Amino acid sequence: MDSDAESFDDDSLGVQAFHVESDDDDFDLNVPPTTGNEYLRRVRLEADECPKVVVANIDVNSLNKKQTIHVKQWIRDLVSAPKGFAPSLQWQNTQISNFAEHRQKLARYKARRKSLKVTKLPTVPHANDIEGWCKLCFGRLKPPARQGAPIEDQAFTIKDNNADGHETILEKLNDFSTFPVEGILPLVSVMVAMDQKTVIKVLEYHLNWFEATGFTERQGYWFYALLICLDKPLLPDACSLLRGLARACSRLRASLENIEDTRLAPLNLFICLISCYFDQSDLKDDIT
Repeated sequence: MDSDAESFDDDSLGVQAFHVESDDDDFDLNVPPTTGNEYLRRVRLEADECPKVVVANIDVNSLNKKQTIHVKQWIRDLVSAPKGFAPSLQWQNTQISNFAEHRQKLARYKARRKSLKVTKLPTVPHANDIEGWCKLCFGRLKPPARQGAPIEDQAFTIKDNNADGHETILEKLNDFSTFPVEGILPLVSVMVAMDQKTVIKVLEYHLNWFEATGFTERQGYWFYALLICLDKPLLPDACSLLRGLARACSRLRASLENIEDTRLAPLNLFICLISCYFDQSDLKDDIT
């Protein structure tokens, strides 16, 4: 092997792939190669003449006027609340505490059912049956527009009717065909029958209905119940849906004309829970 071969062997790219015979004859690069060996010798000589490091010297200023890519500067997703519309810190802490207690109640109820080997659950639509869920929640294939009904704080609770402090199923429901014409509220028995995939899918449906037809009292019940059933840590799809819900709530809140609007409390509630309980802190209301 000559010096050319040695330099090729020392290259850090790897082991030599082909054996190339070399001789002492002068090698004219101006003459086209006539054999495979001459071609490989030419490739080796050209590789040895290349510098180890190559730096591109480009005048980037000449390309500035040719840019067509526009990068939108990141802005906060949440629309700030009008003055006086954001909840107090004390109110938020109370709601978070109540919400955590409701999740614990549901978890205890599920554990008790499992210990008693209760396997019978109500029949609910399949996760991908959007029409079935719309009929279950609203009694029709299209969610109704907002009617302006008030939403009381006590509506967002899992009621406890037993004297010994145990949670109860508010209503037995076993036949999808018997849903009332106005739909049903998210009964504990129904929520227990939903697996996590169904919870996330129904949350997506309700967010779409919210954005399409507006916010209603019945949706408030369902949103709260679905959040109670949502597992932590959040799956990516669930996290995206919660952030979308918080943004939708903030946009609607910003459009309200006065603080007496009955929608204000539930809108603040969902923004609070998503930002504080579900750890989406960048969507948190600024409270001074």
